[in-house]
Amino acid sequence: MHRPTFFLIPFVLLSVSAAWAESVEYTFTLNTSSIAGTTGSLDFALDPGAGSDQSLTALVSGFLSDGSYGGSQSATGDVTGGPVITGNPLTLNSTFADNDDLETFTYGNTLSFKVDLSGPALSAPDGLATSPYEFIFSTYSDAAGTVPVLTSDPNGISGGITISPEAVIDAGAISSELSVVATPEPSMLCLLGGALALFAGVRHKKRHN
Repeated sequence: MHRPTFFLIPFVLLSVSAAWAESVEYTFTLNTSSIAGTTGSLDFALDPGAGSDQSLTALVSGFLSDGSYGGSQSATGDVTGGPVITGNPLTLNSTFADNDDLETFTYGNTLSFKVDLSGPALSAPDGLATSPYEFIFSTYSDAAGTVPVLTSDPNGISGGITISPEAVIDAGAISSELSVVATPEPSMLCLLGGALALFAGVRHKKRHN
């Protein structure tokens, strides 16, 4: 009676891995209380890996803050939508070497937003890129985006997400004030629920046999 458990659970776990590969979502939360009232800028960028031939899309949405939009948005490359600070979703595609959105912002005490990544580079990677795809979030204390703030990185990077040529995902923060947390997709939750139900069913059958 051990065999059903051994085969069913790996099958579900493999399905979960496939679900993650279709799209991933992360929540960025930044404590800005130390610079509240400062007018600076936020930068959102998506850069393809060198030698990449597959597309990746980053959707930035759900921006929440007690700060306020500074009135200026400057986009470079394949960027549509925004300003994300005002609640309008922002889409960045890895079409060009530099796909970037800079928005002026008067900092409050905190800010947060969601980043959804999707595309062939994530769901069906061919491994031909020679460096990772990168979503980068940067913070500055000036409107031009030249003076880093809340981070030790000289270029202003507070945190980000990297996707390797094999679609291995790594997310993290440089700023001690930033947290980057993965958010399970609905499909992920359903599959996990299914895994638990299957496991419970097999265990129940085993006990009664």
